[in-house]
Amino acid sequence: MSSSDKIFSRLPDFYKYWLKTSVIFKLVKAIGTELDYAKESVYNMMLSHWIETASDGDLDLMGSIFNLKRMEGEDDERYRGRIVRAIVDFTGGGTLYALSSMLKNMVGEEVQIVENPPTEAAYEVNVMSGDTWTLGSDSVEEKVTPTIEIEASDRIENPSISNLDFNTYVNIKGVFEKGDKIVIEKDKCYVNNVEVSGKLESKTVFLHRRASTWKYSELIREKIGVFDSSYFDESIFAVSTPKAKVKFKWTRFQPATIAVKIRREALNRSNYTKEYVKEVLDSIKAAGVNVIVEGTE
Repeated sequence: MSSSDKIFSRLPDFYKYWLKTSVIFKLVKAIGTELDYAKESVYNMMLSHWIETASDGDLDLMGSIFNLKRMEGEDDERYRGRIVRAIVDFTGGGTLYALSSMLKNMVGEEVQIVENPPTEAAYEVNVMSGDTWTLGSDSVEEKVTPTIEIEASDRIENPSISNLDFNTYVNIKGVFEKGDKIVIEKDKCYVNNVEVSGKLESKTVFLHRRASTWKYSELIREKIGVFDSSYFDESIFAVSTPKAKVKFKWTRFQPATIAVKIRREALNRSNYTKEYVKEVLDSIKAAGVNVIVEGTE
């Protein structure tokens, strides 16, 4: 019932308030309209103070409390959900439990969160005997065991790789022709996929978290110039400088990174994309933390 009708119900009939041309009708109607407008304004103001009922600019003001801006094309419902998730994260202190609860509210089921997810890493360098380079694992672990590959670009003999900072090394005894591929995995050695661990001399080599200096070396034989008595004025003056391609492979546990694994079916059901979930997480994550969102079966 409107305010005007409530006032009319309290007036005596002889006022004839029901006549729309009468002064009393117009006066009560005007007063009632203002009262209804004031009541509606107060009610809307109350709604604007609650995250569940705020809309438009009021919702934007609530988002600004948590430094969350409305994304381009984002409607009230999605923006509201993002603010609610930010509140959960804020009250949870950014813990994995808080993130898990927030994501569960988004997709409707538990999700898997992996801290420092593993990824395959590799480093390759072309070297001659005596060359050095600097390399670290860029992993959260203090040290990891790499797989080392040496591919001969020319004939090489007794190739060796050593870590000068930690005094560790691997030596492979033998002569290897151009194209031969040597693979060292922990205490195993393979040449062209054939195990030859007996040729391996090693003092366990690790890739350390901090960068260290590595060196490649091998046995270099010089051919000294001599005259051949069978041929007039002929000699050999050649110095062999073999080259090789060295490659390190290892599993790196990514620092300051979390991987969120969500079932594709759950994403489809929630109408959220991986890109949108990543944007939401990027808006509330701690500075410097990388977020990876993966869809799983």
